[in-house]
Amino acid sequence: MVELETEWHPSTKLNVIAGELDFTAVDPLPDGVTRDEIEENCYALRTLYGEYVDEIVAETTLSRREAQTWVLTRLVHEGAERLSYEAVGLYIWAIGRSTDGDPLSRTIVADYAERAAEKVRRAEETVKRTGPPPYPDDCYEEPALVWLEGAVADRLRRRAGPEETYGDLLERLLDETLASVPIADLIAAYRREAGSEYVAVETVYPNWDEQLRIVAHAPETATETAPPEAVAEADAVTVDGTPLPFRFEERAEPRRERSHLTLYDAAEGIEPETGIDRLRDALAAVEGTLPEVVDRVREAGGRALAVANEPAGAGAHLHPVFPDAERGDAVDASDAAEDDLPEGGGLAHLERIELDDRTLAVGRISPTTVAEYGTLAGSTTLLWAAPGFESGPVELPDDPVERRERFPATVLRTA
Repeated sequence: MVELETEWHPSTKLNVIAGELDFTAVDPLPDGVTRDEIEENCYALRTLYGEYVDEIVAETTLSRREAQTWVLTRLVHEGAERLSYEAVGLYIWAIGRSTDGDPLSRTIVADYAERAAEKVRRAEETVKRTGPPPYPDDCYEEPALVWLEGAVADRLRRRAGPEETYGDLLERLLDETLASVPIADLIAAYRREAGSEYVAVETVYPNWDEQLRIVAHAPETATETAPPEAVAEADAVTVDGTPLPFRFEERAEPRRERSHLTLYDAAEGIEPETGIDRLRDALAAVEGTLPEVVDRVREAGGRALAVANEPAGAGAHLHPVFPDAERGDAVDASDAAEDDLPEGGGLAHLERIELDDRTLAVGRISPTTVAEYGTLAGSTTLLWAAPGFESGPVELPDDPVERRERFPATVLRTA
């Protein structure tokens, strides 16, 4: 028995009714609901969306059923709810029942939605290729259509550099509107105005590079007042010419932590120039393609790169494999100290791996030796192995799809 509240929006009523449909019954409509009530709600919705549907039918190749499905599953009028596929099926059935109404079926609605989406996709592909190459797909990871007044487009065209795409231009113009402080000026302001002896970037958080968390030592007298003016008034901090959103945390004592990327440390003798170079290198290392990741392991002296068959947190658990440590004493290679391996196995600061159709987070990096890897082989998958590796070489495929399929399915599902 369906009970509808009078004050509910027609879209809400239709969703509630649709949620109670019984497609296994001869009459799928729930008890307590008449066909006239359904039609009343559907025609109320038609007053909101009907013009959109009529215009799409008149101006595009979408059929009326495809247009109805496209509009009702994507547009939400102010005060209305998004309609479920079942509710859209009710709408199509009620509005068209007098002539060529469809049976109540979620499958039929899904079919209309797929056909409409495919027509829209083909139309977008046509628009993308009406100009000369390079095409949008060649320049952007996720190209999107943007409509502008012709005069505005002319102004943008005049502002673009010789090799600058519209995307690059708009990003540059938006960056210019930010109140940004260079990272060197931020450090200098804390040293000058707050007596700071320690400034660092916190890297323990996932995607730490997308919003820098600045940790700054400031004596207690300084923390009682506002932060340095250059910091308080800035929307972004500029690193190597790129503005990045940031937030800051001031501490009375310069507490150093392993997850900190130190920009300045008076006690340890780390000057800002050195710290900023480290930050620049770290930002360049947070993301890479699988071939780039393998190159980093190889350049660090690695013999193989494996991934655990189970994810670590919400990402991949990587195992760069290095030759066994050479010891004068005849200790077992498995006792080699972790300090003998390169920092992060050559993958320090790696956060993400770009694959052909997704970006895979890196949850953990555990460098190991060839001898130690023998105990891990059963629970890992080799992504790459150099000639002469114990179990034989494993070449990295040239095909991006084949490279992606090297990863276990359980790991890919985290992307």
